[in-house]
Amino acid sequence: MTSTGIGAVFDSAATQYAEVSPLLWNRIGEATAATAAIRAGERVLDVCCGAGASAVPAARAAGPHGHVDAVDLAAGLLAHGRHRAAAEGLRNVRFVQADATTWQDQPYDVVQCVHGVFFLPDMDASVTRLAGLLRPGGRLVVTTWARGALVDFGRLFVEAVEHVRRARVAPPASGQAASRIDGEEELHAWLAARGLAGVTVTRFALRIPLDAALAWRVVLGSGFRGMLAGLEEPAVERVRAAFARLLRERDVTELDATSLIGAGTRPWAG
Repeated sequence: MTSTGIGAVFDSAATQYAEVSPLLWNRIGEATAATAAIRAGERVLDVCCGAGASAVPAARAAGPHGHVDAVDLAAGLLAHGRHRAAAEGLRNVRFVQADATTWQDQPYDVVQCVHGVFFLPDMDASVTRLAGLLRPGGRLVVTTWARGALVDFGRLFVEAVEHVRRARVAPPASGQAASRIDGEEELHAWLAARGLAGVTVTRFALRIPLDAALAWRVVLGSGFRGMLAGLEEPAVERVRAAFARLLRERDVTELDATSLIGAGTRPWAG
């Protein structure tokens, strides 16, 4: 999927994304910002920022003398982020509709990305470039799904979509990229290969009680929504019904949203 296509998917998901944020995205974003250990006065770049799940806590930590650039392609999500920041009285964060792969401003003390690197066109080259926007000694923090997270949920959703489409559904390229860094050792090695020093990886365990209504909001408020593209409303409703039935029959009652948070430092020259 192109960058434009990804932005369109998350634009359409903006309302449901915001609805599930308190249970899902905000909790992961808070954990990421805490791992980044942002200090007062620091400059932060939040890539694939969504509705501000990690950008808002970063802005709180950076304080009035710090600054956060929150970048995403989805205008609808950015609007939610601006509203949330305004509600908290945060004036040190700006939400910008832009392509992270061409973002030029620098240097930053922290660059962070929560569940977004696997959507970038070339994950390796893009994140190496982002690391280059750090000042020497600056920190790059990347959050990705842990191995096994969302697997049962995603498998049943794909089964429901295939039942309605009556055809096999190709797995998204983002899932293949994410699987490369879904273990502690793999994420550690991948960040080190981006030229970072002192790499650490932390597991953030998160399991959310799940019913059919919440499961559908997660679908509509995440990248899973893209698998509904091209379906008319009656077909989408059949997918929803089939998904609810499968969740009930397979006794899936929680969402495993466990994440890995990897962090490393740009070395000082020489």
